[in-house]
Amino acid sequence: MGSERSQALLLAGYWAFLPILITVVLIVLASRAANGRLARNQWVGIRTPSTMRSDQAWKAGHAAALRMAPLFVIVTVVICVALLAAALYASTTKVVVFIGFGSLAVLLVLLIYSALVASKAAKAADDGTGQPD
Repeated sequence: MGSERSQALLLAGYWAFLPILITVVLIVLASRAANGRLARNQWVGIRTPSTMRSDQAWKAGHAAALRMAPLFVIVTVVICVALLAAALYASTTKVVVFIGFGSLAVLLVLLIYSALVASKAAKAADDGTGQPD
């Protein structure tokens, strides 16, 4: 195994760590908040105006975000496979870095979408309808 490939594998490992960490933290926090073990607060969780409105909205919003966990897991697995493939088969570490930055962009979009889903569910729970608009 060449030096370039070793560097690419090490770099891929570093880039894979962040999506895995984000996914694990998202699932743990959303699960705890949805089950009432993480109370509404100003520091941790999905803190949109609608999820912060009440404890019921907080739980409903996080429950909605938790339903997106399989999507986060699938995306994270795809990212890790892409990083590994790039490290093993690409001729340069630039490909690994490109995929790493792209994976962060994809996760950022998913996190924003999760916050929107949570906000919509929180509004519905706070309205008493139980149904998103």
